[in-house]
Amino acid sequence: GDLKFADGSFDAAIWERERLLLDRIVQQHVPRRGSYLDFACGTGRVLSYVEPHFREAVGLDISDTMLAIARERVSGATLVQADATRNPAALQHRRFDFVTAFRFFLNAQPSLREAAMAFLASTLRDRSSRLLFNVHGNRYSTRALLAAKAMITREQFASMSVRESVELAARHGLEVVEWYGIGSYDKSLLRLMPMRAWRWAEAVAPLPKRCSVYLYFLCRRMA
Repeated sequence: GDLKFADGSFDAAIWERERLLLDRIVQQHVPRRGSYLDFACGTGRVLSYVEPHFREAVGLDISDTMLAIARERVSGATLVQADATRNPAALQHRRFDFVTAFRFFLNAQPSLREAAMAFLASTLRDRSSRLLFNVHGNRYSTRALLAAKAMITREQFASMSVRESVELAARHGLEVVEWYGIGSYDKSLLRLMPMRAWRWAEAVAPLPKRCSVYLYFLCRRMA
């Protein structure tokens, strides 16, 4: 598995909560369990967790190296190596009941975000199908401390807001049915506070959803 998701790590704690969110969404919002697509599936972490809920699952990624790791993790999913933003016919125009796109949009250039969202919108079978995408760096969260540092050091720093994410989906004919937030205190704070203190702060003093570090948007096609 991914080293950074080792037990006891920050990423493992977030992934634990993401798994609960995925379970809840599939149970409550995805009536049909025919087909599932994980876009930019990487090493197959999300794909291997979600695929047992569906009759068929597909993982799509641009990287052979990542897909080689995913191949070891998934049970029955079909893995496809392609860049769907350049070749929207990469999946032969297949349609899906549920689609996920994790950890893609934040680090993509604006034009790539548009191309990816256009492709994802085209993969939804109908109005009862759902797309769940996430942004792993909310601009208006404790991550803003990193942004301030990046301005001084002139480092590259990516962030997106709830509004930008909702508008990105809307430009491609998708409406956000629900959105969720996970994690109030950014990973960068672990340099200042031990993991124990982070867990305590998360449990005792969570910030409002709009200030969560990780944002998740559940979308459907507009009428």
